[in-house]
Amino acid sequence: MDIEKSISFLTEYGFQITEKDKENIKLKKSGTVITISGEDMPKKLSINYNKKSNEVTLEYDAFVLFDTGDLQEELQKICNGFTKEQ
Repeated sequence: MDIEKSISFLTEYGFQITEKDKENIKLKKSGTVITISGEDMPKKLSINYNKKSNEVTLEYDAFVLFDTGDLQEELQKICNGFTKEQ
């Protein structure tokens, strides 16, 4: 996974970098804390790069009672976007 292409894709997707080093990138996407739809919630995305594989995690950046499944769907869209960018 090309780091610069990944960053470009994620910024177009609405994320902003909060931390970056050679092995990790942490990003946030703003949203509404009070909402019925999880897709509008603020989110945190982390990418851990290493030689063998990359680990991508996505979580809400606010307190939620339960996940409606939209977080997994959005993570899948992001991962699909990475493969298209490569």
